[in-house]
Amino acid sequence: MQDIQPRDQGGSAAQDTAGVNYFASQVVSLLAERTARTVSELREPLVKGLITASLTGSKHAFAELLTELRKSRISLAALADLYIPEAARRMGEMWHEDDMSWMDVTIGVGRMQSLLREIGTAWVADQASDNGHGAVMMLVPDREQHTLGPMVAMGQMRRYGVSVCLRIAPSFNELRNLVATRQFDGILISVATKEKLESVAKTVNFLKSVLAKPCPIVVGGAVMSFVKDPATCTGADFSSNDIGAALEAIGLKFDASCVLRRT
Repeated sequence: MQDIQPRDQGGSAAQDTAGVNYFASQVVSLLAERTARTVSELREPLVKGLITASLTGSKHAFAELLTELRKSRISLAALADLYIPEAARRMGEMWHEDDMSWMDVTIGVGRMQSLLREIGTAWVADQASDNGHGAVMMLVPDREQHTLGPMVAMGQMRRYGVSVCLRIAPSFNELRNLVATRQFDGILISVATKEKLESVAKTVNFLKSVLAKPCPIVVGGAVMSFVKDPATCTGADFSSNDIGAALEAIGLKFDASCVLRRT
């Protein structure tokens, strides 16, 4: 892959986060009161604007993106669940075609993850008064390059009213302490590549050995593009990339009205 220098990296760290913070504060107030609706076709200017803003990180670029959002009628959920993942996917394709450096992709996706964290405060189930729709632990294996997918999934579950405990590259000791002190309805493991399946199988085996009360373990993520059923490779109980289906597989019935209140 060609070595292209990342764009506009001359600014300070404070300037780097200024655009994301500005955009997040504006977009939550703009979209939070909109009713969720089905998005049949993505608005191309919005996808391109999100990519540009994420690559530059400038307040000006995010201001232009905000203007485009005002023209659209999308929900906050659509921004998190559809537009941000699509923008990240296209950046990955541009890297694959040598049109973008890996560093650019890393910086851009990192800014999108920061944006997800900021706008996610609008629906954090763990801080909501109407929680009680279940609790899950989501695990991301060691040395995953990006965690955007798991963060999108976490936001979806929290809008369903599910409390989510996210752990990235946890040790076995940390997992033992977590399952000893907290009760989970299920455990979800996000896997990106086939190379991780062997270590995930060890994690699944360990979890099943230390869980005082067995709970379903679901494996999903980008690995399902390469492996039809990663559950059979890892000893997990289910495999799915559909959050609703995963929650139902572990016995959680989410309330659609809860989703509408959080969009």
